[in-house]
Amino acid sequence: MGSGHTGQHLGRLGGRAALAGLVLLATAAGTEAGGGAIAPHRAFYEVGLVRAGASSGIGGLSGAAAYEWTSDCERTVVTRETRLLIQSDEGEPVAVRVDFSAWERLDGTAYGFSGKTSRTGLPVEERRGRARLPVPGAGGEVVYSRPDGDRLALAPGTLFPGAWIEKVIEHARTGNGLFTRTVFFGEDEDDLLTASLLVLPDSAAGTAPEAPEELDGLARWRARIAFFGANDDTTPAFESTEWFYENGVGGDAEVAFPDFTIRYRLKELELLAPPAC
Repeated sequence: MGSGHTGQHLGRLGGRAALAGLVLLATAAGTEAGGGAIAPHRAFYEVGLVRAGASSGIGGLSGAAAYEWTSDCERTVVTRETRLLIQSDEGEPVAVRVDFSAWERLDGTAYGFSGKTSRTGLPVEERRGRARLPVPGAGGEVVYSRPDGDRLALAPGTLFPGAWIEKVIEHARTGNGLFTRTVFFGEDEDDLLTASLLVLPDSAAGTAPEAPEELDGLARWRARIAFFGANDDTTPAFESTEWFYENGVGGDAEVAFPDFTIRYRLKELELLAPPAC
């Protein structure tokens, strides 16, 4: 695969990798977790390559991701910046940058998003829009301002990321087996994804990574998540295996695509003051 094709390939998948690797800290909807609200915080992750198949065109990959979650008492606000440097199998570097921000009403009925992806400084994709549900659990609609005029119907039961995370944490505390929901993220050409999550039992979770001292004493879980696009009912578009904490902070993760796998390592964490609501 030539370097131009590789750059376009990773320009598109870079956003999806950023989404999947940090999906459990996308937003937090002001939910109660461990007796207190999801912790407003900034987190910094190191990104690296686990494997790359011959068809991927990737000779190497490194980068970093910065994430911030805050709340203004009426909605949660997320910003994230992911930067990747991909070495093509021909040895030519390709720089990919993904910027994404979103807000979500605390009741889970409205969601706004804005994201753009660039490759070696040139824009690859930009997405903006708003989504609304009349009431939680009802069907709704997404109206895009970019691509201008596009619309997407949301079936009843569709969740926005924060409401989904609320249910994920609840499931991790009390549930067994698979937890499957349709979630609208707004980050990729497959904006509407079906996420099937399995929280691993302690016997299968493996050794947990060393946590920042800010997370000492908190419950944490490891989950495997398969993400299915709207037009593929049998094969996941990608899968993620990741640690997450009861206060909504996401830990280490591995994101597997058909032809390559990326890892995220939590390197720094700063807990922010909660809003005075």
